[in-house]
Amino acid sequence: MDVFVNRVGEEQRVVAFRCEAGHGVAVARWMGDELPQQGTRAFVELTVAEPVSDWRPAEPAAGRALAVEPDGIAVTGEVLAIGGPEDPVVDLRVGTDVVLVEIGCRKDELRVGRHISFVTRTLEAYPYSL
Repeated sequence: MDVFVNRVGEEQRVVAFRCEAGHGVAVARWMGDELPQQGTRAFVELTVAEPVSDWRPAEPAAGRALAVEPDGIAVTGEVLAIGGPEDPVVDLRVGTDVVLVEIGCRKDELRVGRHISFVTRTLEAYPYSL
C-alpha cells in the first residue's frame, strides 16, 4: 500500500498516515528497522495486530476502506481467501492491496467475494521497496 506519512512518533514507533484507500489519517505501529521521515511516501504491507473479534457484512467501500472512528480504525475489505479449519487467517482486499486478518469469530459465515467491516485498535505497517 502506498501511504503518505503525516507524523512519526519515535517513542512508540507509531506513524500517522493517509492513503488512497482511506478516509482521514490512520495510525499504525511501524515494524521496519528505521522510522520513515515525516512528509514522505512509503510502501507498506498492513496487518491487523489482534484477532478480529467482531465483524459485520458491508458494502464495497470505494475510497473509504480505512476510516478513523472513535473506537479505532474501521477496515472494510473484500474477502479473497479463507484459511482452512485450523487456519484463522483471511485475505482481504483493502483498497488495491491485500491485508491479512485473523478472524476469531463466525469464520464459517464468511464468503469469498463478499465484503466485511470491522474496527481494530492496532494496525502494523511493514515497509518494503519496489
